[in-house]
Amino acid sequence: MGLDSRGMKTTSLKRCSLSKVVLFGALLFCASALFVSVSPKKAYASCGCACCVVGCTLPDHITNRHINGRGQITSHIASQFNRHRDWLTDTFFHNQVLPALQLFTEQMTGVAAHQTMIIGTFFDSKNQLETQRLFQELQVQAHKDYQPSTAFCAFGTNTRSLAHAESLSRYNALAISQRQLARHLGLKNMAGSREAADDKAARWAQFTKIYCDPRDNDWLTGVANTGLISGGPDPVCQSADPNRINIDIDYTRAIENRRTLDISRPVDLGTKDEIDTQALGNNLYGHDILFRSISRANINDKEKSKLYLSLRSIAAKRNVAENSFNSIVGMKSMSNVAGYFSGLVGKDNPDTYRFLAAILTELGIPDDEILEYTGDSGDFPTLVDFSYYNQLEILAKKIYQNPDFYANLYDKPANVKRTSTALKAIELMLDRAIYESQLRQEMAMSVLLSSRLRMGFRDIDKNLGK
Repeated sequence: MGLDSRGMKTTSLKRCSLSKVVLFGALLFCASALFVSVSPKKAYASCGCACCVVGCTLPDHITNRHINGRGQITSHIASQFNRHRDWLTDTFFHNQVLPALQLFTEQMTGVAAHQTMIIGTFFDSKNQLETQRLFQELQVQAHKDYQPSTAFCAFGTNTRSLAHAESLSRYNALAISQRQLARHLGLKNMAGSREAADDKAARWAQFTKIYCDPRDNDWLTGVANTGLISGGPDPVCQSADPNRINIDIDYTRAIENRRTLDISRPVDLGTKDEIDTQALGNNLYGHDILFRSISRANINDKEKSKLYLSLRSIAAKRNVAENSFNSIVGMKSMSNVAGYFSGLVGKDNPDTYRFLAAILTELGIPDDEILEYTGDSGDFPTLVDFSYYNQLEILAKKIYQNPDFYANLYDKPANVKRTSTALKAIELMLDRAIYESQLRQEMAMSVLLSSRLRMGFRDIDKNLGK
């Protein structure tokens, strides 16, 4: 819609003016009619010159009055609207509405800020309560996960000496290997260091005193010169311990059925197990030691030097063959050497024997039979400790034979995972031991194959030059 010069709306203004004009005309018409009926001349006289001449009628008079009063009415209405507008904006709005709106805005702003603070307080409370709940859940979970488990503690207690036992088994295997190598090469203080025949003489003397069985070789009771009994002041068989008879040739009785061998004590004690395993090794590997015909005087001879290298090659091959035997003896050697000096070996040893023996006791083995199970030390039956081989057997085999092991698996999930990890660690130890055994087997097979093919290689080399 368009606006006039005073800023009013034209259409609305026209409608308002027309209605007032019509009303005003109707009033004039009634007054004129009354005036004509009373004095018609005065009515005509008031019309003006033009109307008097030509004869002016009442409708024309109303029309002329309407045309002449339109401008005045329009101007008056516009003036009144402008005044109303100025009052509405300058007086009513600025003095009444605007201050009220400012107060309203200030009030709403304060209320909104207060409500925002309340909402923020709710958020803070929510986060605080959630954090407290999380801490409480973690605390409960920690109490649940870290409750001690007797079944799992058994692994931690009984594996404390495994590392020491394994290191000692490797050391004993190395010591036995060095001793056998010294025997073959004739090092000082060895029985056959001067002559090869001295080795057999020393072994024969050992056999007659310890390992001889008089009932061998068709022994007959009461019959002279039967078996290995001979008359005279020096009888052949002088063995006083029936448990050691022929043990120098009995691998099953000396090593296979034994779980613990007492070969870890100082050498000067000379334990029975140490002497028996050495005698068995002498009979198994190198019955005929390397001869001693090569000396300092003739070592520089070309043929002698070549022969001596061949002898060293034989010694190296024997050492490879003996490696498996030495490793087995080392794994079955007693694990706690220091206990002999501190008086803690055996039933009074808190490190290994007491706790590992408890596992066997729970399986129903009486206390007095545990030493028979492990294999006593011979000289001191009460001084015995578990070997690395025996500890692995108990931790990887015997614990599963106890029904309580499976009942203890009904435990906290964290304890079950810990138990699973411990079992996996023991499994890795067994896999490592099996792997090392396979390596020794492959090495022995490769040396055997090389020895078998050596003559064929030599023949081929000789024919290559032709």
